[in-house]
Amino acid sequence: MENSIAYRSPKNKRSSKWAGYFKRSWPLYVMLLPMIVYQLIFSYYPMLGVVVAFKDWRIMGGIWGSPWASTDGVIDLFKHFKLLFGDPVFLEKLGNTLRISGLRLLFGFPIPIIMTILLNEMSSKKVSKGFQIVSYLPHFISWVVIAGILTSLTSSQSAFQQFMKTLFGRELPFFTDDNFFIGVVIASDIWKEAGWSTIIYFAAITSIPKDLYEAADVDGASRFQKIKSITLPGMIPAISVTLILTASNLIYGGFDQVFNLYNDTVLGKGDIIETYLFRIGIQEGQYDVAAAMGLFNSTISLVLVLVANKLIKLIGGDSIW
Repeated sequence: MENSIAYRSPKNKRSSKWAGYFKRSWPLYVMLLPMIVYQLIFSYYPMLGVVVAFKDWRIMGGIWGSPWASTDGVIDLFKHFKLLFGDPVFLEKLGNTLRISGLRLLFGFPIPIIMTILLNEMSSKKVSKGFQIVSYLPHFISWVVIAGILTSLTSSQSAFQQFMKTLFGRELPFFTDDNFFIGVVIASDIWKEAGWSTIIYFAAITSIPKDLYEAADVDGASRFQKIKSITLPGMIPAISVTLILTASNLIYGGFDQVFNLYNDTVLGKGDIIETYLFRIGIQEGQYDVAAAMGLFNSTISLVLVLVANKLIKLIGGDSIW
């Protein structure tokens, strides 16, 4: 009696494999279903509203009833983008955003790394844990509260300003001078988020095998040599991912922070794209122009993520994909 072996294509094998996996794990997929529906409704469906950037918004027509953007009766889908790029005010706000984000990356990105290494090297773990907890707390304070504290702290005739007057011979214009205001933005952001950002780096350090440090001790390595050869290389994957994610936010200057801190006297360098978008979109009702600006921001953010990921991969770091 001849045994016949049925031929099954690789495609059929894969299909039967996935069918068997789904049959075994269907309760997990059922549990996942509500989250998928939630994401489709509240995350993906609203993305369709991006078409407003290519339309002349009419409040009675809404998103779908408004006509496509046109100039002198001729359809011009990129009308609002042309208006933005030809507007010197928008270009000024773009420059302000990049300046603040660049300074935040330059000064704010290394601080959590340095803090993590210093706290990890402390001989007393109880003291180290105490400093960690204290450094986490500012993250949970609202920018509204911080803005109120900073405004009161730097107001005229305050004790802090009197101390500044003793040091420099005058009160410092923290919220009335553009350059001082940028310094306040960068310093307050570091104070608020540096401690919280150390969490991912501490997680990276805990994954480093302890026998590496023991071997270094046997070889007579100094503390600095162990940081250079063991701790920092072990933190590289976390640093790479954090740098890629941070680079994607270069086009965002931090709306919550700037909106609560700025005033009319510092609009020259303190006004960013997001606060400008808020004024023309929400306060002036130019939803089509605001949508075009938002789409521009998202596109640039995507490009920055791709470029940063590629550069990290080229220099030998751990990229996201």
